[in-house]
Amino acid sequence: MSLKKLLAAVASVTLTAGALFGVSAPAFADDTLPAHDPAVTQTTTAPSSSESPSAAPVPAAPQPVVAAPVEPVPEPEPAPAPAASPAPVAPTPAVSPAPDAAKQPAAQVIAVEPSVARSAQPQQQARPDNDKKVWVCKFVSSDNSPSGYQLKSGKQPIHVSVNALGDDVNDTGSFNDRQPSFVVASDDASLCSYTEVIVDEEVTCPTYQYGGIVNITTTTKLFYGTTQVSFEQTQSTRQLTADELRACNPPPVTVYVCQFVPSDSHPSGWVVKAGAQPVLMLESELGDDVNDTGDFDATTPSFIVASDDSVLCASNTEERSTEVRCPSASNRGFATITIVRSYFYGSTKVDESTAVTVRDLTAEEIANCPEVGGDRVATAEVSFEQATCNAPQRLILGPVVNAVWGEITDPEGPADYSVTATATNGAQFPAVAPGLRIALGSQTLTFSGVLDPQLDPTDPECDLVTLGLVMPAVSFAQASCSVGGTYTLGVAAGYDPALVTFTVNGVPGISAGTYPVAASGSVLVTTQVVEPNGLELEWSDPPAFAFAVPSDDDCISPEVITAELPTLAYTGSGGVSVVWWLLPASMIVLGGAAVFVRRRMEADAR
Repeated sequence: MSLKKLLAAVASVTLTAGALFGVSAPAFADDTLPAHDPAVTQTTTAPSSSESPSAAPVPAAPQPVVAAPVEPVPEPEPAPAPAASPAPVAPTPAVSPAPDAAKQPAAQVIAVEPSVARSAQPQQQARPDNDKKVWVCKFVSSDNSPSGYQLKSGKQPIHVSVNALGDDVNDTGSFNDRQPSFVVASDDASLCSYTEVIVDEEVTCPTYQYGGIVNITTTTKLFYGTTQVSFEQTQSTRQLTADELRACNPPPVTVYVCQFVPSDSHPSGWVVKAGAQPVLMLESELGDDVNDTGDFDATTPSFIVASDDSVLCASNTEERSTEVRCPSASNRGFATITIVRSYFYGSTKVDESTAVTVRDLTAEEIANCPEVGGDRVATAEVSFEQATCNAPQRLILGPVVNAVWGEITDPEGPADYSVTATATNGAQFPAVAPGLRIALGSQTLTFSGVLDPQLDPTDPECDLVTLGLVMPAVSFAQASCSVGGTYTLGVAAGYDPALVTFTVNGVPGISAGTYPVAASGSVLVTTQVVEPNGLELEWSDPPAFAFAVPSDDDCISPEVITAELPTLAYTGSGGVSVVWWLLPASMIVLGGAAVFVRRRMEADAR
């Protein structure tokens, strides 16, 4: 019985375990949940609105001019015939008592106007202007024209005789209602009728709420001669062109500015502001202390310069002059060196210092000196610093031998110069070529001429350099037990890495690349752009990065690690291997075999 019990227990356990393993697949700690669907971003577009242009008022048609009614002339009292005649020429003869005189009423003779009476006189046909012709713009009535008239079809103007002009033609050269046709100066149709069209566009730039639009007002005027007879105005709209959109949103203008701050220690009262100078600034942000003359001014000390060149803000020059005293019977000779240092803000001299030193003559100088007791030779030379966009040409006094320089004079104007060297110790200047130097005597030598002015700002050499912009890229990778720390210097995609260099912990001139970090510590990276280029406005140097390199005690030694655990790769039922299902299947088979053996034993016992 104990064997049967044992078989029954084995069958129960194996069947139960096999069922459990077969129903439930394994799940491990490294299983990951599926990523959530990304959030849906809804884009809302502001509806565009457009205002319907209001219809322009149509001017009312001009009303025809109505002539004032002619008041009836009362019949005059009976008077002698001469008093009743209004004509200034020969009076109408009195009515004779002839029998046929009664056939012509007296009122008909009185009603004739004087001008009509004159035109009917035979002597008017003998005027010398009968054959004169003029150009006439002929107008006819029209119900469709606001003026009530229109230019007659066919060629206009027409060439007609003065005698053909009627009462509807005026010689004022313009249109009027009573005499619409008029005389013009020449055969030019534009003198008769022309149209003037004026188009006025008002640009409304886009806002955060509405799109931009252009309102168009078209005005049409019709002229007869010089008289305006019609006026019409229409309103319409259109979208902004690409150029108009750019004008509404102009790109920011940046300039280089040399910034100055007050100083009690400097003679000018100002010093260059600490830090990199000049500074790239938006033109819209310039204050009242900035001038655009490109030079220093005590009232507006900061000024705009052409490029990112610190020399344009502050600089200094050093002028050396050497006076050689050749040996004589009483001394060994010596050379006096005078150094004049000038300090400039822009091209304005703000300070100057002079230093004088004395030294012995060199072998070459002694060789150029005459023998002791012989004739002494004096020499002097000058040189020039060429004119630039910021300063005119400058005269530089060179070395002198057995001579001294006098003051630089300006006898005729700011562009002229004159300076004289005077021989010393009985020396004399040798003869020189005329034109370059003017020898006033063997003891003096004068240099004079005209200095070139400062270059015109419109000169092509003074054009502002078109700058290229660079966007640097700096990244850091912290050290770990298996990977060393690194930092990468470079530029963003689309930029030229050759246009930028880096300074790392005070070491300048580092080019783009990836560099390892061997020990713990901070790494400070600053960026310098290659002139005359500039940095993108949004770029700023990164803060110092602290590298922490782990020690051997912080990391497990490779010798200690004997094996690595395999990576768990089963994730739910989708990753279960076929081998896994053999375990529950074999346990079920084993349980079934135990049940079969137990039943056989029970059958044999019976």
